[in-house]
Amino acid sequence: MRRPIVIGCGGGGCNAVSLMRGWGVAVATVNTGSSGAGATVALADGGVSGCRGDSGLGWALASDSADDIEALMDGYQAVIAVAGLGGGTGAGAIPVIAERARRRGMKVVSVVSIPLAFESRRRVRALAQLRETVRKSDRTIVADIERVKDAGGAAMPMRDSVSMANEIMAEAVIRCARLMDGPFFSTFCEKAYTVAYARASDPAAAARAAVGYALFDPLLESGRAIASPDGRLSQADRDSVSGVVGGLTGAVPDFAPCMKEGDGMMLFIPISCRSL
Repeated sequence: MRRPIVIGCGGGGCNAVSLMRGWGVAVATVNTGSSGAGATVALADGGVSGCRGDSGLGWALASDSADDIEALMDGYQAVIAVAGLGGGTGAGAIPVIAERARRRGMKVVSVVSIPLAFESRRRVRALAQLRETVRKSDRTIVADIERVKDAGGAAMPMRDSVSMANEIMAEAVIRCARLMDGPFFSTFCEKAYTVAYARASDPAAAARAAVGYALFDPLLESGRAIASPDGRLSQADRDSVSGVVGGLTGAVPDFAPCMKEGDGMMLFIPISCRSL
C-alpha cells in the first residue's frame, strides 16, 4: 500500500485541499503566513504578503523551510502536491517538495490548475510553470479554469468557475489517493493528464459528457486514458465506456473504480508534454 500525503501549496492549493477534510486522506499545507488545513508549514515572507507571482521567490522561501516541508512526509510513501499555477508560492514549492520526496524514495503526483484567460499575465506564467511542474513530477494532472467557465456558460461568475475547479481538483486528488492502494504508476503510465467529470445514470453517457468537459487539450489518438467511475461497472458497461472514450479521444481507457456511491464518471486523459 502506497500511503500518500496531500500537500496544498500556495493559496490555490490550500483552497482546494480545504475541501478534503473528513475525506479520509492526510492533508497538509505550505503557504506564506497562515496555511490553515492540517499540518502546516508557514513560509516566512518577511511581511511582504506572499510571493506576488514570483515562483523564484516561492522556491527560495520553500527551500528555506525544506526541512520542515520534508517532515510533513514522515510516515508516508507518496506525495500529492496541489497548487494553482500562475502565482509564486505554489509553483515555487512543488520543486522543493519533489526534491525532498525523491531523497526519501517517494513518488510525486502534482495536481495543478491554470487561471482564467482574463488573467493574461498569470496565465502566461502558469503555462511556463506547468512545463517545470511536469518535468519535476512523476505524474501531473492539469485543470484549466477557463475550460470550467466554458462548460458553465458565459453567465457563470468567475468565483463559481474557481470554486468548481477546486472541487474537481479535490475529487481528482481523492481518486488518485485511493488508487495509490494499487498499481497507480503502471495504470497512469503517461507523464501528464487532464481531467474531466460528468454524471449520468448511464455510464457511457457520463463518459461522453465528461470528454466534452476535458479541462485541457487532450492528446488524441495516443496513450491510455483512465476511467474512474463511481463504483464497479459490468463488463457490458465497460465495453460501452471504452467505445465512447476511445472513439472520441483515441485513448482507450483502463478502469480504476473509485468505490463510492453515485453515478459520476471521472476521466484522466493524456496530454502531450511536447505541446507544453
